[in-house]
Amino acid sequence: MATSQDFYDSTDNWLNARSLHMQALLTPPVTPEGRSSLLDPQSPPVVLLRNQHTSLTAAVNPNAEEPADMDESGQCLDDVIATVLNSGDTPVAKRRVVVLKGRAGAGKSVSLEKLAQDWARGQVLQGYDLVLRVCVSECVAKWTRKVREHSSVSEKEETMQNFLSLEDLLILAHPHLSSPTVSYVLKERSSSPTHPRLLLLLDGLDQTPHLPEISELLLTLPELPLCSDPLSPVPISHLLSSLAQGALLPTASLVITSRQVPDVYEMPRSVECVEVLGFSSSQRAQFFQPFLSGDGTLACKLAQLCDSVFSRYQLCSLPLFCWTLVTVGGTLQQFGAPLPETLTQLWAHITALSLTPTTSPAGPAQVPPSRALLRGLAQLARVCSVDGRGFCSREELLSRNLEPFLSSPQLHSFLQEGVDIHGAQTFLFRCPTMQQFLVAVGFFMEDSGGSGSVEEQLRDLEEDMMEFGKLFVAGLSEASQRALLQGLLETQYAEEQAAAFQRWLEKHAQETLAGYSKERHMQCFHLLKETQNKTLVKQCMSSPGARLGISYGGLERADCAALSYVLSCAGEIQQLNLYSSRNLTSGHTSQLIPVFRMAPTIILSQSELAPASLTHLAEGLKGGATTHLDLSYCALGDEGLRVLCPALTHSSLHTLRIPVCKLTAACCKDLSAALAVCALHVLDLRGNKIADEGLKLISNALKSQQCKLQELSLHSCDVSSSAMHALSEALSCGHCALVYLDLTRNDLSDPGMTALSHGLSNPSCRIHTLKLVECGLTGSCCAALASALRSGGSLAELDVSCNDLGQEGALLLCERLKAPQCPLVSLSMTQCELTLPVFSALEEVLRGRSKLQSLALGLNKVGDRGARHLWGALKHTQCSLQDLDLEMIGLTDECVVELCEAVKAHGSLKTLILKNNCLTDSSVPFLVQLVQNCPGMKELNLQYNDLSEDVFEFMDSCSRIRY
Repeated sequence: MATSQDFYDSTDNWLNARSLHMQALLTPPVTPEGRSSLLDPQSPPVVLLRNQHTSLTAAVNPNAEEPADMDESGQCLDDVIATVLNSGDTPVAKRRVVVLKGRAGAGKSVSLEKLAQDWARGQVLQGYDLVLRVCVSECVAKWTRKVREHSSVSEKEETMQNFLSLEDLLILAHPHLSSPTVSYVLKERSSSPTHPRLLLLLDGLDQTPHLPEISELLLTLPELPLCSDPLSPVPISHLLSSLAQGALLPTASLVITSRQVPDVYEMPRSVECVEVLGFSSSQRAQFFQPFLSGDGTLACKLAQLCDSVFSRYQLCSLPLFCWTLVTVGGTLQQFGAPLPETLTQLWAHITALSLTPTTSPAGPAQVPPSRALLRGLAQLARVCSVDGRGFCSREELLSRNLEPFLSSPQLHSFLQEGVDIHGAQTFLFRCPTMQQFLVAVGFFMEDSGGSGSVEEQLRDLEEDMMEFGKLFVAGLSEASQRALLQGLLETQYAEEQAAAFQRWLEKHAQETLAGYSKERHMQCFHLLKETQNKTLVKQCMSSPGARLGISYGGLERADCAALSYVLSCAGEIQQLNLYSSRNLTSGHTSQLIPVFRMAPTIILSQSELAPASLTHLAEGLKGGATTHLDLSYCALGDEGLRVLCPALTHSSLHTLRIPVCKLTAACCKDLSAALAVCALHVLDLRGNKIADEGLKLISNALKSQQCKLQELSLHSCDVSSSAMHALSEALSCGHCALVYLDLTRNDLSDPGMTALSHGLSNPSCRIHTLKLVECGLTGSCCAALASALRSGGSLAELDVSCNDLGQEGALLLCERLKAPQCPLVSLSMTQCELTLPVFSALEEVLRGRSKLQSLALGLNKVGDRGARHLWGALKHTQCSLQDLDLEMIGLTDECVVELCEAVKAHGSLKTLILKNNCLTDSSVPFLVQLVQNCPGMKELNLQYNDLSEDVFEFMDSCSRIRY
């Protein structure tokens, strides 16, 4: 007689069974849904049937310590699964185990259902002969109901009724599969090329209470003995562990969904982890489209809400959240109500709508009062939050006086009924976020919240891992947001709790904002914004110790909205510091326009700004209060600066710093036009290749009578001698306001310096500070440069360091310095190849009527002999030096006694730089005593000398010594 196995060994019969399964996947039974819940959309098959599915973004093997970034590492989930399962048309050669992790509502279940249906259509996973999706929580519930239908059993049998075999599990999941079919699939014949290649999609593990964590199921543990017989009934935890580790169906591949974040370092190396990140912005817009096809305005408003309010908590990437949002938004619009502005308002709307009694054709539904239901749900939510377990027993539900509501649709809008692995009835909140909201509601209901002070209750929320608990309490502390639940809360008690929380929040904000943590500041700002209480926010932000000038770089779009809100409420801010903000898009900056307008100082250095972001910045500058703008090391490019230039003419900007911003001469026409009429006083262009052509255009602007520019830095700007004639003309035009000019590291050479000196020598030139470091100058230009040091002139600070002036050139400058009316008070000739005769000449200068107060002569190898001339000058009563820099000139211990005598006799030296010389420990006692005897000396710098650790403690006795 032929057996069932013989029957299924027939190719035709196996193909018929497989075809039947595919047909069942593509035509799932649709059961009546009854009253729809805002927290639980239709089942996965129904979602696909109604074409409401949108592709999701995922990341492969994300770092558990750092959340995956959707923009940088995101890929299409369908493509990711196809890749990790090697699901081409060729047969799968080896077993694969994939953990598909994601938050509740991330779309894992619908994605697996679509995967199975796409396989049935022949589109993916064709390397597998059979794909079976198994929702574990549903199967366990079905099995429990099935065994309860039997007559009374013994205690031993009652224990065994919670056991089921793999064959039982698959038949529960797919009733259309006959027992012979399942038996044929489960019989392991891996050596046979005709044996079905199986892929199991295991879902719903998180909704099965008391089930071990996914990482435990994947590891061999004593408490989870493995089973290898697919027909043997075992506890569901043992069954799943045996499947995950390959004791059961060792050649079958598995995809296991999980809300938990498994430790990738503890999981077997053969297991791959795929994180479902949810919707990107474009995918979310695509999801909204079918629901809002006739209302583009509502779609735009919802998209803006997602970016400015909900993006911080990554809720807007969750399909379930987006479905809830679009449903609530459509309902509110239908009744002419405004859309929610906070997370609290949204969940208050959901709660109110879910508690609304429904009517039926037979008449109004008989629903008990909603206040009792809300109280019971709030109490139950806290019970389910203990230790993060997320579920409660039937007994715990009944003890909260919820028995009258067991048959009401309102209760089941919040709760999902199920069973645990022991067969006991359990209840889980359909949405973890709603559970947290109800815990917060309990804070305002007597006998429903925690015990103790407000601070203790809020600490309990954190200990119970309430991501949104404190935020919801902040929102509900404002009466206008509690009004959505009007009639459901005891008014007096709610008001008392709200007042107590707001007192705590004011104290918390004062302490938090006095610190330097950007993350804690942002958390505080979101709490304040959630209250929507502008008076309270202003009080909190006006704390005298608030450090609102710390860097807030790297904000999310929702952070920008929160920052803008709280600062707008405060009404003033001294500095907006967004240092090192990466990928600052128009979505970020559009939120910040009000803050751009009110901040006197804006710091955006080392940031990445999209072109549209600069438009928003320019909008904020126009007519705003900003006087200082720092865009240092931002890759603006010429186009970026062109966007800002028109705003300069209508702003209060005093200082603009744009060094190393990839600018060229191409932007200088627009910049020149703005400089000619704007109020800008300081312009920093360091490190931009504006070249001679650019400088010539800027020089034309300097000639304008309306140009207010006083400081111009052209450090390393590829300028040469060719542009010096135009600059010289601008300096001598009679109304050029420039007093500070930095031409460091430009190849001016002697001809350029000679041309520039004509302008500097002009009586109308106002230059006070001139920096010519490393400009390719030699002694040949010193005669012209000396002419700029004319009597009665304005040039008071000159830096010609790192130029090969030599003895002859330096002596020419010294001669000019001897003139009684020479205006120079600061001179730097570091690394200028100076000689002993030059130091001798400088002694004469300092002994005379020179006004020099600051002198830098480092990196000129003159040793103790050269320095002796300076010690002699310091002893002279006419010497007015206050700052002396002698770094690396070859000083030794032999000069220290004379040095100390000279400095003590001088009495007015404030700073003495002796670093990088050859001083040893023997000099330290003299130098320490010198500083102690000279109270006017602010700093003696001995860094990088030949000092040992033996004298460090001795030098520490004098805080003004640096070593």
